[in-house]
Amino acid sequence: MLTRRQTLLLVTPFLLLIGSFLMLPMVLGLAASFTNYTLFRPAIHFVGLENYVRLLGDDLFQRATLNVVLFTAMSVPLALGAGVAVAMLLRNPFRGRLLVRSALLLPWLISPVTHGVMWHQLINTQHGLVSFFPALLGLPPPSDLLGVQLAFFTIILTDLWRKAPLVAFLTLPGLLAIPASLWDTGRLDGLGWIGRSRHIVWPRLRPLLLTISLLLIGDSLGISESLLYLTGGGPGTRTLMPGLYAYNQAVSSGNWQAGATASWLMVGLVILIGLVYSRLERAR
Repeated sequence: MLTRRQTLLLVTPFLLLIGSFLMLPMVLGLAASFTNYTLFRPAIHFVGLENYVRLLGDDLFQRATLNVVLFTAMSVPLALGAGVAVAMLLRNPFRGRLLVRSALLLPWLISPVTHGVMWHQLINTQHGLVSFFPALLGLPPPSDLLGVQLAFFTIILTDLWRKAPLVAFLTLPGLLAIPASLWDTGRLDGLGWIGRSRHIVWPRLRPLLLTISLLLIGDSLGISESLLYLTGGGPGTRTLMPGLYAYNQAVSSGNWQAGATASWLMVGLVILIGLVYSRLERAR
């Protein structure tokens, strides 16, 4: 059995790696949000909460915040519902189920940048595949999926394509652990999909589904890379999110303190949601 000193020696390289490449930039970004730091200002002064007050009064950030709240409120329940439905379809054994279960992780494993580029090339009506086949058949071009009317719903559907298989992959083992007698009883009682989800699945997978929901919420609040290549936050501010706002401020505009402040506001929101979840779990 390892001693405390041996255990510390084993985990020290990992802690140094995490501290150097993750924690240190986060701490520096947090510190910058309380200063007037920019890349072109040699003198740095502490400004307190001035950056946060200015950011909360920014109409563009308010629009981005409203967008991400609506996006999260719509995408997370859809991903949960679709994922559980897929998992229930995969509950009964069939030939090739193991291969299908493995393939469920592929959309999630694709990097957000690749996800954005791939979908942009597929659904862009100017040079994407969505307009190629209608033109080949002499049909009129489809509606602009990245236009003002449809762009917001398009990013929800592409996000659903990425997250619903992950939900199915994570919930399928839990469904398989439910005794077959409960499924038979539900069938005899005439319960449909919704009834079985409510009376069989939810009571037994509630902690798992809440944990998955927390994961999806955190991912939705921080969405930025895929949007950068899929819509760029447009048209206009239709799909602008706080993560993309922070990137534009820090990288494109050189307003480093605004980018760091926006990022840490989102981090604080995710931490707050996690604390509420932990409190509810302890109370339960």
